[in-house]
Amino acid sequence: MPSPRTITVIGGGPAGMMAAVAAARAGARVVLWEKNGSLGRKLLATGNGRCNLSNRDLDPRHFHGGGRDHVAHALSAFGPGPTLELFGRLGLEHYHDDRGRCFPASNEAGSVLFALEHELARLGVEIGTRREIVAVDRGRPGFVVRQRGRDQRCDAVVLACGGAASPQFGANGGGFELARRLGHRVTPIGPSLVPLDLAGNWFHKLQGVRLDMTLTLNGSAPITDEGLFTHYGLSGPLALRASRAVAAGPTSGTLSFTPGLGRGTVRDRLRLRREQLAGRMSAEFLCGWLPEKAGRMLVRESGIAAEATVSAIDDALLDVLAGNIVAFPAAINALRGLKEAQVTAGGVDCGEIFPGTMGSTLVPGLFFCGEVVDVDGDSGGYNLQWCWSSAWVAGTAAAG
Repeated sequence: MPSPRTITVIGGGPAGMMAAVAAARAGARVVLWEKNGSLGRKLLATGNGRCNLSNRDLDPRHFHGGGRDHVAHALSAFGPGPTLELFGRLGLEHYHDDRGRCFPASNEAGSVLFALEHELARLGVEIGTRREIVAVDRGRPGFVVRQRGRDQRCDAVVLACGGAASPQFGANGGGFELARRLGHRVTPIGPSLVPLDLAGNWFHKLQGVRLDMTLTLNGSAPITDEGLFTHYGLSGPLALRASRAVAAGPTSGTLSFTPGLGRGTVRDRLRLRREQLAGRMSAEFLCGWLPEKAGRMLVRESGIAAEATVSAIDDALLDVLAGNIVAFPAAINALRGLKEAQVTAGGVDCGEIFPGTMGSTLVPGLFFCGEVVDVDGDSGGYNLQWCWSSAWVAGTAAAG
């Protein structure tokens, strides 16, 4: 009876762990190398520690880069249904929120890592941490995977090294260099799903304010989601979703602090509040409707004297305030850098990867999955689903 194929998976993030699970389940002997001291460091930080596993709406339009065919195939081969079924068999319960995002029932990313690590152990996957791979050479047959002071031969290699985003969790873009040395092209690298630097000084006193808003950028469709003001500008899901639209450079738009309400409706509500709160100081006019810091900023930026009473606000100023509440001018200077990005835009050129196997068109036995590939998704579980799906395809094909 022939011995099982030996598969080396490089990278112990979500894609690497899933690729190792898939290859081992397909009968291969699997070795998983991770340069950090533990597996899944970045996974533990996803979804603010909750781990946004997937999404109900996985239309390929939510993915970007050069691999739409690769996304479509991977999702059809191992989409959200099989993904959640697998995790369910590993003891992980889940739920969907009202925006279609999928989270573990525990709301803890550690539950996802726990399930994967126990499955790796059950399958007998050999795991080596603090093992940085410095080179992958073609061994004819197979490959020689070189660490510092140690070499290992294998039949196939799965590159699941992640990208260059969030280096504080160990990412350094090393997988791109390994791919280049094997003859692959890497498309230009940049940050994706990243906070926004805003222009002006109106937002500085809003630091820590979190609320649902609508951001309308020039030439783009409105985006409604939760935003978080910071000392530099805007973070949270709203900023992350908007970051792709502003990647080309500085842009401008408007912020609505009352999503779904038009200017006329807001103006009518302001008139009613003026009657009801006539003796209140103008600086506190919006307290009880909007977060206090946001309300004070909007009153100030509308030219209303903070020390005056609400009854002194005339119709003209009330109209200015209504306009600012529903369409406050917001100029965006730039994106924050890779350190604050959730994922990397760009990666190994999909034109050199077979969609059906995630295998290299240049180097037989070499496979890719996850963030190292030129595919990045919108905020909302799309990038993790790409990791699960592409890794399952790559791991299964490598074992075959």
